Amino acid sequence: MDSSTTRTDLVICKYISQAMEANGITQADLSKALEGRSKGYVSDRVLGKRSWAISELDRLAPLFGLPDALSLVAAACGSISSEAARAYEARERQNQITDDLVEPRFEDLPPQELAASTDRNRDMESETPDE
Repeated sequence: MDSSTTRTDLVICKYISQAMEANGITQADLSKALEGRSKGYVSDRVLGKRSWAISELDRLAPLFGLPDALSLVAAACGSISSEAARAYEARERQNQITDDLVEPRFEDLPPQELAASTDRNRDMESETPDE
C-alpha cells in the first residue's frame, strides 16, 4: 500500500474486487473501460497499491451497473456498513453465549433457590433470627 492510499481508497478497492468477481469482470475489462490503461496500472489500483481517480471511477461504474462514481463510492461504503453490522451481530451473539455460560439462568435453579430468589422478603427474612 502506498503511503498516500487512504482507508477510503481501500474500501473502494475491496468493493471493486468483489464486484469484479461477482460480475465476471476482468482487469482487461477495466483496462478497456479506462481507454487502454496498462495491466500494471489497473492491477495496482485493484490491489489497493494506488488510488483510483474519480474520473476513472466514473468510467468504471457502468461496468458494475452503477451510473457514476458517486454511486460506486456510496455502494462501497454501504458494503462496509453491512460488514460492520454483521461483525457487530457476531460479537453480540458471542457475548450472549458467554453470558449464558457464566450466569445461571432461573430455569436452571433448583425449585428452593428459585422460590427464594423471587421472594421479596428474602433479605429481611435472612436477618430475622430463628426462634
